[in-house]
Amino acid sequence: MAANASFNLRPDQATSVEINSWDMQAHERGSIVWNTDTSRNVFWDGSGWVALGGTRYVVEVSSKTDLPTAIGSVITLLDDLTYLFSTDIDLMGDRLVLGSDTTVTGTSSENASITSTGLGVGVALITSVWTNPIKFITFKDVDTALDYDGFGNAVALDWNGVNFLNVPNIGTIKDVDNFIFLNGAFLNSKGMLFDGTISTIAFSGSALAGDGLAGDLIKVLSTCIITKRFRSTYSSVVASALTTGINVDASATIPDEAFILDTIIFSGGGTYLAGLDETSNKSLFIKCKPIINTFVNGQLYMQGNATITPIGVAGTFYKVLGTTTASDENSKFLHTNNRLTCDAIISRKYLIQCALNFSSGNNKECNFGFYDSSLASVRLPSRTKSTSNASGKAENVSFNCVVNCVAGDYFEIWCANVTDTTGITVTDMNFVITEIGN
Repeated sequence: MAANASFNLRPDQATSVEINSWDMQAHERGSIVWNTDTSRNVFWDGSGWVALGGTRYVVEVSSKTDLPTAIGSVITLLDDLTYLFSTDIDLMGDRLVLGSDTTVTGTSSENASITSTGLGVGVALITSVWTNPIKFITFKDVDTALDYDGFGNAVALDWNGVNFLNVPNIGTIKDVDNFIFLNGAFLNSKGMLFDGTISTIAFSGSALAGDGLAGDLIKVLSTCIITKRFRSTYSSVVASALTTGINVDASATIPDEAFILDTIIFSGGGTYLAGLDETSNKSLFIKCKPIINTFVNGQLYMQGNATITPIGVAGTFYKVLGTTTASDENSKFLHTNNRLTCDAIISRKYLIQCALNFSSGNNKECNFGFYDSSLASVRLPSRTKSTSNASGKAENVSFNCVVNCVAGDYFEIWCANVTDTTGITVTDMNFVITEIGN
């Protein structure tokens, strides 16, 4: 073989005379060189040079013949080139394997598409292990569209205006740094699966509509590790009949409050969410309809308590004793006796309120307030005085306060007898913490 038969030893541009002088071999099929005489790419098909349309790094595709010749039903698109699809292309049973930084784009997802009549069930239309920008194109009428496995490579998938039409199993995205899906659509399609380790999964401005059959529009598998976030914003999810909208497996690894749904409109009457819901510490749902959004709150109460809180020193605060019960509606607050602990990772403001009845000796001045673990003391604005009557009782004592807290901060109800060391029995108590902003 002549020395210049190695593609690595040839320049990426040459004149027609220079190109035709090269001793090309059949195994070099797929080589592309910029012809400086004609200002066009030329493609070595294994037996001769074929002129391609487009600019130096753009291959215009208006028919299947503009693509490299399939080998074993596989069409390999070359590294660092952009393939511009200007119409609907049928690969006739063949499939695409994309190279490193291969870009696939259409003129519009309305008039440029890729399908492959006869492609087998479970065989992906597109396979890659590399970063591949994709935009303004539709993949349609195949059983499976995608098979991405970026393990060992730095893979970023930034897709814009990509549609899937009549694809029952969109396919798997695995071990990529980021997957960003903007202004796209699932049309009578479902089954986009995420697996492996992924930093960010993001959907925005997209319309996702399934086919009504059993399956998930989007599923994060139990073996998926999301290191930063799953974020879907300003999109619609149509899950009808047997279809589930978004399924983030409860066993998937994802940071707290990093499963983010922001202004998502669900419709169709199917199952909208599976796996994680609004009560999970991993979830943060904002302005979504008609699902329940994330709202952080905690409540505990006790009724008919007879446990006395001893007072060792007059005027000193002590934690109110008794057995409390947590509300079934608590979300991201943990409960133990007379303690609500914040379990929400994002710092928020809360309104904390308490109403109680107590008994002590007659005419005893008693103080109540919220113990705040972040201050290691009873919050001054919450301290409220009440004096027991001649029967030693007082009812409807209420106090409140606005606080800021983060995960691990906790609040308790404490009391003090200012008059003397007579014990205090809080017979009834209702303690509520409500999110008011973040």
